[in-house]
Amino acid sequence: MTNLAIIIPYYKIDFFEETLQSVAAQSDKRFTLYIGNDASPDDPKKIIEKYFLEGNYHYYNYNENVGGKNLAQQWERILENVTEEWFQILGDDDCISENFVEEFYKNLNEVKYSNSSVIKFSQCWIDENGNPFTSFTHYPKLIDPVENFIHKFIDYHRGSLSEYILKTAKYKKYGFTKFPLAWHSDDYALLQFSKKNPIFFVDKAKLYIRVSIKSISGNQTLDAEKKIAGYQFWGLILNNYHHLLPKDFVLQKVKLQVDYAYKNKQQLNINLFKIFLSLKEYKKIFKLPSTFYYLHQK
Repeated sequence: MTNLAIIIPYYKIDFFEETLQSVAAQSDKRFTLYIGNDASPDDPKKIIEKYFLEGNYHYYNYNENVGGKNLAQQWERILENVTEEWFQILGDDDCISENFVEEFYKNLNEVKYSNSSVIKFSQCWIDENGNPFTSFTHYPKLIDPVENFIHKFIDYHRGSLSEYILKTAKYKKYGFTKFPLAWHSDDYALLQFSKKNPIFFVDKAKLYIRVSIKSISGNQTLDAEKKIAGYQFWGLILNNYHHLLPKDFVLQKVKLQVDYAYKNKQQLNINLFKIFLSLKEYKKIFKLPSTFYYLHQK
């Protein structure tokens, strides 16, 4: 029995063959491949059969497109079938180096010894032609999950769901929070799945993350939905993790949440009293009545 599931939530055919080719080229074949077709207009079966024999993969041809509403729903309905201890969700336009599975097994004992539930791999960004336009990421072998969060959102390091392998038991416990477009759903899951245990970093295997106009990351027409997702995401982060993040950063995000709620006539989704009390911002607590008055102005 294999310990690793590689899940490809398929919809776009444009770069799918390159993705599948990278999976087929693995030096270590101890993985189970799951492909979920999210009612794509382009049938991928011929490409799949080009690289994998029938019976060597699991293919689910769904009649309803759910990824268009929320990608996390597409991840979850494929994950219902997964029995392996660990899983990767690989984007249908991303690629893995041929030693990806090999390095997973080489490090597995250390991963278990460190009590890690999240494994992170070195990655670079590639364009539509498969050309890298960034360097590969490098981190210490053990990364504090809050530090990993800070690297992305304060230090502006790159991040993508494809670069992680996650423990299935943690997914079954927490699931994925369904923000619009599943934007930040992976970021929140990393904190939940890790808790206080370190994220294990593997430097020798690589992920190639494609950024193009056809990816959510590169598509500016989805900015409005991303902003809604961001408002929901930062509400949860500020309510649950404010005490672990730098004070100035938290105060900046609090201001942005208040401004967004005012401009978009939304109910404020953060507990200002609890946050300010934790940060010992007593003057701001006294000013809360005027803040709430501001929020209720039309």
